[in-house]
Amino acid sequence: MYLTALFLLANIGISSIEAWSTSERLQRRDQSTVLSSMIPEYDSQEGVGHGGTSTRRGVILQLGGTSLALSRVCAANCLESDGNNAPLSLLSSYKPSEFKTLPSAGRIVSPPAFLPPINERATYRYAMGRNAWALEQLLAFQNVTATIRTNVVKLDGGGLWVHNPLYPTGEYCALLDELGTVTDVALGSNALEHKAAMRSFMRRYPGAQVWVSPGQYGPFGSCGDVTFDMTQEEVENTVRMASKTLGYKIAGIIPRRGSSSTSDAVAQKYMLPRWAGEAGEFDFSALYVDLPENAGPVSEIAFVHRSSKTLVVTDAVICVPPVDASNPTNEKPFPIQPIFSTYFDDPTIDDPTFWPRTVLQAVFLPLRQLPSGIPDNPIFPGYKALEGRVVRAPILRAFADARAPDAVRDWVSSIVQTGGFDRILTAHFASPINVGPKEFELAFAHLYDKSTADDLFQSLPIYCQDWSTLNSLNSFIDDNALGAKTIFDYRRGCKAE
Repeated sequence: MYLTALFLLANIGISSIEAWSTSERLQRRDQSTVLSSMIPEYDSQEGVGHGGTSTRRGVILQLGGTSLALSRVCAANCLESDGNNAPLSLLSSYKPSEFKTLPSAGRIVSPPAFLPPINERATYRYAMGRNAWALEQLLAFQNVTATIRTNVVKLDGGGLWVHNPLYPTGEYCALLDELGTVTDVALGSNALEHKAAMRSFMRRYPGAQVWVSPGQYGPFGSCGDVTFDMTQEEVENTVRMASKTLGYKIAGIIPRRGSSSTSDAVAQKYMLPRWAGEAGEFDFSALYVDLPENAGPVSEIAFVHRSSKTLVVTDAVICVPPVDASNPTNEKPFPIQPIFSTYFDDPTIDDPTFWPRTVLQAVFLPLRQLPSGIPDNPIFPGYKALEGRVVRAPILRAFADARAPDAVRDWVSSIVQTGGFDRILTAHFASPINVGPKEFELAFAHLYDKSTADDLFQSLPIYCQDWSTLNSLNSFIDDNALGAKTIFDYRRGCKAE
């Protein structure tokens, strides 16, 4: 979904999205020099360098102590902290500064990655608690740079469940293999940026059992889907053909309900992964949208890991981490995601507008500024609307929700009804996010008639003029019949400034 918009932007040149200049990026800079300036040597213990903290030019990243800066929202069913009976804030469990990295294991992607970084693709790993880990890389295209994440869960049997694998560089695989044996892989979306590395990954882990979301497409066509009313023979034939189409063997396609006439049908044992259903560890809910006017279907699977009370999604919601405003030094604040230092030089990152601009470009909001009274540090209203909140990404509100509001609403309601989670792991920005079903549903308040004006503005407190870039994209798509037309007001709840 993100890449669809990126390609459109490249073709029609929306001027409100600005690019970081080429000189601001690290141009073939010696990686060892970069790393030596920001990372201490690591002991074998996760996230602990000599001296017990990770540093960037001597600045201590104490994210665990900045929970107040990160606590814009607290779930009604917040977790309790270690023995203090105090509720955890929204991102108090998000500690990317406690990362581990192994650059000596290799950062080359072979065959080359679909998107940059190509020659020096760093991977950072950090723990997310409850036997879950994040493996992050950067995703870069044109002027947009964002983190993209593999979420790894250790199953009760000891194997690793890997969600949305990334490019298997030597570093990525070394960091993954330290956690255990990869037994199961779940491709939870058919968005290109999340599936691009699958063939390369499966060449490195051929023994893993792979399940994919419906509507995948490969070099030899589309793979179709599995619905609850299909026979075992139909399912097996569909999966067999899908393996040929994708270019790697899959064990199955995660099923969906299908047509309304079979909505009461249930998934049979022969169409379920071994980690799902009553005998497994996960519940799941499938979003599948296939509009005739579009180039192909859109799908995403939400997984609830019952024992750890964790919802695992790809793009359903995001939470943008704020800048570390409580930094005790006199230096300018910098992004809470340290991996950006492997792609951008220090002056770029030290610019106080770097993080807001990076976020806005990733979610396709304009770089509209207001004076803050602080020299060279303007306020970006669009960024302030996103910072430290659980929200539906504006690009998905404008592209997916605007064209298939009923399907998205039904999917959200199914996830909320399943329940059983008090935190969310996502593929972008911050994870874990300490919220439950109520707060997850609130991120989609724009889809529900019952939502009050306060609900709508709380779910995404964005001003109407900050939808301008996505309005332009949707007008271009609708006017030129490039896809299904918008049928729903995705800007519902915005206010004029």
